[in-house]
Amino acid sequence: MGISTAIRSFDTKVRSAKATQLTFSSPLEDSAFTAHGNDAWVSESREQLRANRCVAIPTETVYGLAANALDAQAARSIFETKGRPSDNPLIVHVSSIRMLRSLYHLPPSQGDSQIAMPFLGTNNAALEGQHLRAQLRSAEEADRKQGGDGVWPEIPRVYHDVIRRFWPGALTLIMPRPPCIPMEVLGGHGSTVAVRFPSHPVARAVISACGLPLAAPSANASGRPSPTLAQHVLHDLDGRLPLIVDAGACDVGVESTVLDAYSANAYVSEALSPCILRPGGVTYEDLRSMGGAFERLRVYRRDFTSAEMEAHPTTPGMKYRHYSPNAPVFLYVSKGAKGDAAANQLVQMQQTLGQLGGMRKVGIVTVGNSGSFEAPEQIELVEIAVANSKELAHSIFALLRRLDEVDRVDAILVQGVDDANEGLAVMNRLGKAASHHISC
Repeated sequence: MGISTAIRSFDTKVRSAKATQLTFSSPLEDSAFTAHGNDAWVSESREQLRANRCVAIPTETVYGLAANALDAQAARSIFETKGRPSDNPLIVHVSSIRMLRSLYHLPPSQGDSQIAMPFLGTNNAALEGQHLRAQLRSAEEADRKQGGDGVWPEIPRVYHDVIRRFWPGALTLIMPRPPCIPMEVLGGHGSTVAVRFPSHPVARAVISACGLPLAAPSANASGRPSPTLAQHVLHDLDGRLPLIVDAGACDVGVESTVLDAYSANAYVSEALSPCILRPGGVTYEDLRSMGGAFERLRVYRRDFTSAEMEAHPTTPGMKYRHYSPNAPVFLYVSKGAKGDAAANQLVQMQQTLGQLGGMRKVGIVTVGNSGSFEAPEQIELVEIAVANSKELAHSIFALLRRLDEVDRVDAILVQGVDDANEGLAVMNRLGKAASHHISC
Protein backbone atom coordinates (compact mmCIF):
# COMPACT_ATOMS: atom_id res chain seq x y z
CA MET A 1 0.00 0.00 0.00
CA GLY A 2 1.53 3.32 -1.02
CA ILE A 3 1.55 6.60 0.87
CA SER A 4 -1.39 8.85 0.07
CA THR A 5 -0.50 11.95 -1.92
CA ALA A 6 -3.19 13.87 -0.03
CA ILE A 7 -1.15 14.04 3.18
CA ARG A 8 -0.38 17.53 4.41
CA SER A 9 3.20 18.60 3.62
CA PHE A 10 5.61 19.61 6.37
CA ASP A 11 9.04 21.19 6.44
CA THR A 12 10.49 18.22 8.31
CA LYS A 13 13.04 19.25 10.93
CA VAL A 14 15.68 16.95 12.42
CA ARG A 15 16.68 17.83 15.99
CA SER A 16 19.69 16.17 17.61
CA ALA A 17 19.40 14.66 21.08
CA LYS A 18 22.81 12.98 20.91
CA ALA A 19 24.52 15.29 23.42
CA THR A 20 21.68 15.46 25.95
CA GLN A 21 22.17 13.75 29.31
CA LEU A 22 18.93 12.50 30.88
CA THR A 23 18.37 11.44 34.49
CA PHE A 24 15.17 9.73 35.68
CA SER A 25 13.91 9.69 39.25
CA SER A 26 12.76 6.05 39.12
CA PRO A 27 13.71 3.10 36.92
CA LEU A 28 10.11 1.94 36.60
CA GLU A 29 7.39 3.50 38.72
CA ASP A 30 7.30 7.14 37.56
CA SER A 31 8.83 9.24 34.81
CA ALA A 32 10.18 12.44 36.37
CA PHE A 33 13.38 13.43 34.56
CA THR A 34 15.95 16.16 34.22
CA ALA A 35 17.83 17.04 31.04
CA HIS A 36 21.36 18.44 30.83
CA GLY A 37 22.66 19.97 27.62
CA ASN A 38 20.71 20.86 24.49
CA ASP A 39 17.12 19.84 25.15
CA ALA A 40 15.21 21.93 22.61
CA TRP A 41 13.92 18.67 21.13
CA VAL A 42 11.99 18.03 24.36
CA SER A 43 9.81 21.13 24.09
CA GLU A 44 9.44 20.81 20.32
CA SER A 45 8.30 17.21 20.64
CA ARG A 46 5.86 18.11 23.40
CA GLU A 47 4.36 20.91 21.30
CA GLN A 48 3.87 18.73 18.22
CA LEU A 49 2.52 15.68 20.08
CA ARG A 50 0.06 17.69 22.16
CA ALA A 51 -1.18 19.18 18.88
CA ASN A 52 -1.86 15.57 17.73
CA ARG A 53 0.86 15.61 15.09
CA CYS A 54 3.36 12.81 14.42
CA VAL A 55 6.96 12.90 15.67
CA ALA A 56 9.65 10.33 14.87
CA ILE A 57 11.51 9.29 18.01
CA PRO A 58 14.36 6.85 18.67
CA THR A 59 13.80 3.74 20.75
CA GLU A 60 16.25 0.99 21.65
CA THR A 61 14.69 -1.20 18.93
CA VAL A 62 13.96 1.01 15.88
CA TYR A 63 12.78 4.59 15.29
CA GLY A 64 9.06 4.99 15.96
CA LEU A 65 6.43 7.22 14.35
CA ALA A 66 4.71 8.52 17.46
CA ALA A 67 1.39 10.28 18.02
CA ASN A 68 -1.14 10.74 20.83
CA ALA A 69 -2.62 7.31 21.60
CA LEU A 70 -5.68 8.89 23.26
CA ASP A 71 -6.90 10.62 20.11
CA ALA A 72 -8.56 8.84 17.18
CA GLN A 73 -7.48 11.40 14.57
CA ALA A 74 -3.89 11.37 15.83
CA ALA A 75 -3.89 7.59 15.43
CA ARG A 76 -5.29 7.88 11.91
CA SER A 77 -2.52 10.33 11.04
CA ILE A 78 0.04 7.58 11.75
CA PHE A 79 -1.62 5.26 9.24
CA GLU A 80 -1.83 8.07 6.67
CA THR A 81 1.78 9.17 7.13
CA LYS A 82 3.15 5.63 6.73
CA GLY A 83 0.65 4.39 4.15
CA ARG A 84 -0.17 1.64 6.65
CA PRO A 85 -3.29 -0.56 6.35
CA SER A 86 -5.81 0.69 8.91
CA ASP A 87 -6.48 -2.79 10.32
CA ASN A 88 -2.83 -3.26 11.36
CA PRO A 89 -2.75 -2.45 15.12
CA LEU A 90 -0.39 0.01 16.79
CA ILE A 91 1.66 -0.43 19.97
CA VAL A 92 1.03 2.02 22.81
CA HIS A 93 4.21 3.31 24.49
CA VAL A 94 4.30 4.56 28.08
CA SER A 95 7.06 6.16 30.15
CA SER A 96 6.23 4.64 33.54
CA ILE A 97 4.07 2.10 35.33
CA ARG A 98 2.21 5.07 36.79
CA MET A 99 1.24 6.24 33.30
CA LEU A 100 0.09 2.75 32.29
CA ARG A 101 -2.04 2.35 35.41
CA SER A 102 -3.56 5.79 34.91
CA LEU A 103 -4.93 4.80 31.51
CA TYR A 104 -7.40 2.45 33.17
CA HIS A 105 -8.93 5.36 35.12
CA LEU A 106 -9.43 7.84 32.27
CA PRO A 107 -12.88 8.37 30.68
CA PRO A 108 -13.74 6.25 27.63
CA SER A 109 -12.65 7.32 24.18
CA GLN A 110 -15.34 9.31 22.38
CA GLY A 111 -14.04 9.00 18.83
CA ASP A 112 -13.22 12.42 17.40
CA SER A 113 -15.02 14.46 20.06
CA GLN A 114 -12.68 16.78 21.94
CA ILE A 115 -12.64 15.71 25.59
CA ALA A 116 -10.14 17.31 27.93
CA MET A 117 -7.66 14.66 29.06
CA PRO A 118 -5.15 15.15 31.87
CA PHE A 119 -1.49 15.09 30.94
CA LEU A 120 -0.01 12.13 32.79
CA GLY A 121 3.22 11.66 34.73
CA THR A 122 5.22 13.18 37.55
CA ASN A 123 6.62 16.01 35.40
CA ASN A 124 2.99 16.91 34.61
CA ALA A 125 1.65 16.60 38.17
CA ALA A 126 -0.08 19.98 38.06
CA LEU A 127 -1.97 18.91 34.91
CA GLU A 128 -2.64 15.34 35.97
CA GLY A 129 -5.30 16.13 38.56
CA GLN A 130 -5.87 15.10 42.17
CA HIS A 131 -8.86 12.98 41.17
CA LEU A 132 -6.74 10.62 39.06
CA ARG A 133 -4.18 10.16 41.82
CA ALA A 134 -6.98 9.38 44.25
CA GLN A 135 -8.31 6.73 41.87
CA LEU A 136 -4.92 5.00 41.78
CA ARG A 137 -4.82 4.88 45.57
CA SER A 138 -8.41 3.63 45.71
CA ALA A 139 -7.61 0.80 43.29
CA GLU A 140 -4.67 -0.26 45.48
CA GLU A 141 -6.84 -0.27 48.59
CA ALA A 142 -9.60 -2.26 46.88
CA ASP A 143 -7.07 -4.86 45.76
CA ARG A 144 -5.74 -5.28 49.29
CA LYS A 145 -9.27 -5.70 50.65
CA GLN A 146 -9.78 -8.53 48.17
CA GLY A 147 -6.63 -10.30 49.38
CA GLY A 148 -4.17 -8.85 46.90
CA ASP A 149 -0.94 -7.01 47.59
CA GLY A 150 -2.14 -3.67 46.24
CA VAL A 151 0.63 -3.62 43.64
CA TRP A 152 -0.35 -2.55 40.09
CA PRO A 153 -3.92 -3.86 40.39
CA GLU A 154 -4.81 -2.72 36.87
CA ILE A 155 -2.08 -4.87 35.28
CA PRO A 156 -2.68 -8.64 34.86
CA ARG A 157 -0.73 -10.33 37.64
CA VAL A 158 0.89 -12.82 35.25
CA TYR A 159 2.91 -9.90 33.86
CA HIS A 160 4.23 -8.48 37.14
CA ASP A 161 7.46 -10.49 37.34
CA VAL A 162 7.94 -10.15 33.57
CA ILE A 163 7.71 -6.37 33.93
CA ARG A 164 10.16 -6.31 36.83
CA ARG A 165 12.70 -8.24 34.76
CA PHE A 166 12.28 -6.86 31.24
CA TRP A 167 10.82 -3.35 31.51
CA PRO A 168 11.83 -0.81 30.47
CA GLY A 169 12.93 -2.71 27.39
CA ALA A 170 12.25 -4.37 24.07
CA LEU A 171 9.15 -6.27 25.19
CA THR A 172 5.52 -5.53 24.29
CA LEU A 173 2.69 -7.02 26.37
CA ILE A 174 -0.86 -7.80 25.26
CA MET A 175 -3.18 -6.26 27.86
CA PRO A 176 -6.86 -5.46 28.29
CA ARG A 177 -7.77 -2.35 26.36
CA PRO A 178 -8.18 0.72 28.59
CA PRO A 179 -11.48 2.41 27.62
CA CYS A 180 -9.60 5.63 26.81
CA ILE A 181 -7.69 4.03 23.92
CA PRO A 182 -9.65 4.55 20.66
CA MET A 183 -10.39 1.59 18.43
CA GLU A 184 -8.22 3.09 15.68
CA VAL A 185 -5.16 2.14 17.74
CA LEU A 186 -6.39 -1.47 17.81
CA GLY A 187 -6.79 -1.53 14.04
CA GLY A 188 -10.56 -1.27 14.46
CA HIS A 189 -11.07 -4.61 16.18
CA GLY A 190 -10.50 -6.55 19.38
CA SER A 191 -10.54 -5.89 23.12
CA THR A 192 -6.81 -5.98 23.85
CA VAL A 193 -4.00 -3.49 23.32
CA ALA A 194 -0.26 -3.98 22.88
CA VAL A 195 1.76 -1.91 25.38
CA ARG A 196 5.48 -1.22 25.67
CA PHE A 197 7.69 0.74 28.08
CA PRO A 198 10.82 1.64 26.05
CA SER A 199 14.21 1.85 27.74
CA HIS A 200 15.69 4.43 25.38
CA PRO A 201 16.09 7.58 27.53
CA VAL A 202 15.08 9.91 24.68
CA ALA A 203 11.90 7.97 23.95
CA ARG A 204 11.04 7.87 27.65
CA ALA A 205 11.70 11.61 28.04
CA VAL A 206 9.51 12.51 25.05
CA ILE A 207 6.60 10.43 26.38
CA SER A 208 7.01 11.84 29.87
CA ALA A 209 7.34 15.45 28.70
CA CYS A 210 4.18 15.41 26.60
CA GLY A 211 2.32 13.48 29.31
CA LEU A 212 0.58 11.25 26.76
CA PRO A 213 0.85 7.56 25.90
CA LEU A 214 2.13 7.40 22.34
CA ALA A 215 1.02 5.02 19.63
CA ALA A 216 4.16 4.30 17.63
CA PRO A 217 4.87 1.81 14.85
CA SER A 218 8.21 1.91 13.06
CA ALA A 219 8.88 5.25 11.36
CA ASN A 220 9.21 3.95 7.80
CA ALA A 221 7.01 3.87 4.75
CA SER A 222 4.78 0.82 5.14
CA GLY A 223 6.44 -2.36 3.90
CA ARG A 224 9.96 -0.90 3.82
CA PRO A 225 12.84 -2.01 6.09
CA SER A 226 12.46 -0.54 9.57
CA PRO A 227 14.56 2.55 10.34
CA THR A 228 17.46 2.32 12.78
CA LEU A 229 18.86 5.79 11.96
CA ALA A 230 17.18 9.18 11.73
CA GLN A 231 18.42 9.35 8.14
CA HIS A 232 16.32 6.26 7.32
CA VAL A 233 13.21 8.07 8.60
CA LEU A 234 14.03 11.17 6.58
CA HIS A 235 14.54 9.06 3.45
CA ASP A 236 11.05 7.55 3.71
CA LEU A 237 8.96 10.28 5.33
CA ASP A 238 10.55 13.65 4.56
CA GLY A 239 7.78 16.23 4.23
CA ARG A 240 5.19 13.98 5.89
CA LEU A 241 5.86 14.85 9.54
CA PRO A 242 7.10 17.99 11.30
CA LEU A 243 9.88 16.58 13.48
CA ILE A 244 12.46 13.79 13.75
CA VAL A 245 14.43 13.45 16.99
CA ASP A 246 17.90 12.09 16.19
CA ALA A 247 19.73 10.11 18.87
CA GLY A 248 21.98 8.06 16.60
CA ALA A 249 21.76 4.35 15.88
CA CYS A 250 19.32 2.10 17.72
CA ASP A 251 20.94 -0.47 19.99
CA VAL A 252 18.80 -3.59 19.38
CA GLY A 253 18.05 -3.15 15.69
CA VAL A 254 14.84 -5.23 15.45
CA GLU A 255 11.42 -4.43 16.86
CA SER A 256 10.24 -5.51 20.29
CA THR A 257 9.09 -9.00 21.18
CA VAL A 258 5.30 -9.19 21.55
CA LEU A 259 4.15 -11.47 24.38
CA ASP A 260 0.57 -12.57 25.03
CA ALA A 261 -0.12 -14.10 28.43
CA TYR A 262 -3.56 -12.57 28.80
CA SER A 263 -5.96 -13.16 25.90
CA ALA A 264 -7.75 -16.39 24.95
CA ASN A 265 -4.88 -17.07 22.53
CA ALA A 266 -2.59 -17.59 25.55
CA TYR A 267 -4.54 -20.64 26.75
CA VAL A 268 -4.47 -24.26 25.58
CA SER A 269 -7.16 -26.51 27.07
CA GLU A 270 -7.72 -23.90 29.80
CA ALA A 271 -4.04 -24.00 30.81
CA LEU A 272 -2.02 -20.79 30.49
CA SER A 273 0.49 -21.28 27.71
CA PRO A 274 1.89 -17.81 26.90
CA CYS A 275 2.80 -17.09 23.31
CA ILE A 276 5.23 -14.90 21.44
CA LEU A 277 3.26 -13.25 18.64
CA ARG A 278 6.31 -11.49 17.22
CA PRO A 279 9.91 -12.42 18.15
CA GLY A 280 12.21 -9.50 18.83
CA GLY A 281 14.66 -7.93 21.25
CA VAL A 282 13.75 -10.16 24.23
CA THR A 283 14.37 -13.77 23.21
CA TYR A 284 12.29 -16.91 23.58
CA GLU A 285 15.00 -18.28 25.83
CA ASP A 286 14.86 -15.16 28.04
CA LEU A 287 11.12 -15.50 28.56
CA ARG A 288 11.09 -19.25 29.01
CA SER A 289 13.61 -18.89 31.83
CA MET A 290 10.86 -17.19 33.87
CA GLY A 291 9.62 -20.70 34.65
CA GLY A 292 6.09 -21.73 35.63
CA ALA A 293 3.61 -21.19 32.81
CA PHE A 294 6.42 -19.72 30.70
CA GLU A 295 7.92 -23.20 30.41
CA ARG A 296 4.96 -23.79 28.07
CA LEU A 297 5.85 -20.73 25.99
CA ARG A 298 4.90 -21.00 22.32
CA VAL A 299 5.89 -19.03 19.21
CA TYR A 300 3.28 -18.01 16.68
CA ARG A 301 3.72 -19.66 13.26
CA ARG A 302 6.39 -21.99 14.67
CA ASP A 303 4.25 -23.80 17.25
CA PHE A 304 0.70 -22.80 16.27
CA THR A 305 -1.32 -20.66 13.87
CA SER A 306 -4.73 -19.00 13.98
CA ALA A 307 -6.91 -18.01 11.03
CA GLU A 308 -8.76 -15.56 13.29
CA MET A 309 -5.55 -13.78 14.32
CA GLU A 310 -4.40 -13.64 10.72
CA ALA A 311 -7.67 -11.94 9.74
CA HIS A 312 -7.84 -9.69 12.82
CA PRO A 313 -4.29 -9.30 14.20
CA THR A 314 -3.82 -8.21 17.81
CA THR A 315 -0.35 -6.84 17.19
CA PRO A 316 1.77 -5.53 14.30
CA GLY A 317 3.71 -7.88 12.06
CA MET A 318 1.16 -10.69 11.84
CA LYS A 319 -0.77 -10.03 8.63
CA TYR A 320 1.16 -7.94 6.11
CA ARG A 321 4.45 -8.27 4.29
CA HIS A 322 7.09 -6.09 5.93
CA TYR A 323 10.67 -4.95 5.76
CA SER A 324 11.16 -5.26 1.99
CA PRO A 325 13.72 -3.19 0.06
CA ASN A 326 13.12 -2.43 -3.61
CA ALA A 327 15.68 -5.04 -4.68
CA PRO A 328 14.51 -8.67 -4.43
CA VAL A 329 15.88 -10.52 -1.40
CA PHE A 330 17.05 -14.14 -1.64
CA LEU A 331 17.09 -15.87 1.76
CA TYR A 332 19.03 -19.13 2.23
CA VAL A 333 17.43 -21.31 4.90
CA SER A 334 19.36 -24.33 6.12
CA LYS A 335 17.47 -27.60 6.53
CA GLY A 336 20.48 -29.85 7.05
CA ALA A 337 22.72 -30.74 9.98
CA LYS A 338 24.34 -27.77 11.65
CA GLY A 339 27.83 -28.87 10.67
CA ASP A 340 26.97 -28.71 6.98
CA ALA A 341 24.56 -25.78 7.10
CA ALA A 342 26.92 -22.90 6.35
CA ALA A 343 28.75 -24.75 3.59
CA ASN A 344 25.47 -25.70 1.89
CA GLN A 345 24.22 -22.14 2.09
CA LEU A 346 27.37 -20.73 0.52
CA VAL A 347 27.19 -23.28 -2.30
CA GLN A 348 23.59 -22.33 -3.03
CA MET A 349 24.43 -18.62 -2.93
CA GLN A 350 27.24 -19.18 -5.42
CA GLN A 351 24.86 -21.10 -7.68
CA THR A 352 22.31 -18.27 -7.54
CA LEU A 353 24.99 -15.79 -8.62
CA GLY A 354 25.53 -17.82 -11.75
CA GLN A 355 21.83 -17.65 -12.54
CA LEU A 356 21.30 -13.88 -12.15
CA GLY A 357 21.66 -13.00 -15.78
CA GLY A 358 21.15 -9.38 -16.75
CA MET A 359 21.89 -7.97 -13.30
CA ARG A 360 24.55 -5.33 -12.87
CA LYS A 361 25.16 -5.28 -9.10
CA VAL A 362 24.41 -7.81 -6.35
CA GLY A 363 24.71 -7.50 -2.57
CA ILE A 364 25.67 -10.49 -0.42
CA VAL A 365 25.34 -10.74 3.37
CA THR A 366 27.05 -13.67 5.09
CA VAL A 367 27.31 -14.66 8.76
CA GLY A 368 30.61 -15.80 10.22
CA ASN A 369 32.17 -16.30 6.78
CA SER A 370 34.98 -14.41 5.13
CA GLY A 371 35.15 -16.36 1.89
CA SER A 372 34.60 -14.47 -1.36
CA PHE A 373 32.26 -15.36 -4.21
CA GLU A 374 32.82 -15.60 -7.92
CA ALA A 375 30.34 -13.73 -10.04
CA PRO A 376 29.74 -13.55 -13.79
CA GLU A 377 31.92 -10.92 -15.39
CA GLN A 378 29.13 -8.35 -15.79
CA ILE A 379 28.07 -8.45 -12.10
CA GLU A 380 29.67 -6.25 -9.46
CA LEU A 381 29.51 -7.73 -5.95
CA VAL A 382 29.02 -5.84 -2.70
CA GLU A 383 29.95 -8.33 0.03
CA ILE A 384 29.16 -7.77 3.72
CA ALA A 385 30.12 -10.21 6.48
CA VAL A 386 28.75 -10.08 10.04
CA ALA A 387 30.14 -12.09 12.92
CA ASN A 388 27.05 -13.82 14.31
CA SER A 389 23.27 -13.76 14.76
CA LYS A 390 23.39 -11.00 17.35
CA GLU A 391 25.31 -8.69 15.04
CA LEU A 392 22.95 -9.54 12.19
CA ALA A 393 19.95 -8.68 14.38
CA HIS A 394 21.51 -5.32 15.24
CA SER A 395 22.34 -4.43 11.65
CA ILE A 396 19.97 -6.25 9.30
CA PHE A 397 17.62 -3.32 8.55
CA ALA A 398 20.51 -0.91 8.11
CA LEU A 399 22.28 -3.37 5.79
CA LEU A 400 19.18 -3.88 3.65
CA ARG A 401 18.75 -0.12 3.37
CA ARG A 402 22.42 0.49 2.60
CA LEU A 403 22.47 -2.11 -0.18
CA ASP A 404 19.17 -0.86 -1.60
CA GLU A 405 19.41 2.91 -1.18
CA VAL A 406 23.17 3.63 -1.24
CA ASP A 407 24.78 0.81 -3.22
CA ARG A 408 21.65 0.46 -5.38
CA VAL A 409 22.06 -3.26 -5.98
CA ASP A 410 19.73 -5.24 -8.25
CA ALA A 411 19.41 -8.18 -5.83
CA ILE A 412 20.35 -9.06 -2.25
CA LEU A 413 21.48 -12.54 -1.13
CA VAL A 414 21.34 -13.18 2.62
CA GLN A 415 22.65 -16.19 4.51
CA GLY A 416 20.07 -17.34 7.05
CA VAL A 417 20.88 -18.23 10.66
CA ASP A 418 19.68 -20.75 13.21
CA ASP A 419 16.42 -19.62 14.85
CA ALA A 420 17.77 -19.74 18.42
CA ASN A 421 18.13 -16.62 20.62
CA GLU A 422 18.42 -13.48 18.44
CA GLY A 423 18.21 -15.66 15.33
CA LEU A 424 14.47 -16.21 15.82
CA ALA A 425 13.74 -12.50 15.36
CA VAL A 426 16.22 -12.18 12.47
CA MET A 427 14.66 -15.05 10.52
CA ASN A 428 11.17 -13.73 11.22
CA ARG A 429 12.08 -10.37 9.64
CA LEU A 430 14.07 -11.83 6.77
CA GLY A 431 11.30 -14.31 6.04
CA LYS A 432 8.92 -11.39 5.48
CA ALA A 433 11.45 -9.30 3.55
CA ALA A 434 12.47 -12.06 1.15
CA SER A 435 10.79 -12.64 -2.17
CA HIS A 436 12.78 -15.87 -2.69
CA HIS A 437 13.29 -18.58 -0.03
CA ILE A 438 15.94 -21.17 -0.89
CA SER A 439 16.19 -24.32 1.25
CA CYS A 440 19.71 -25.65 1.56
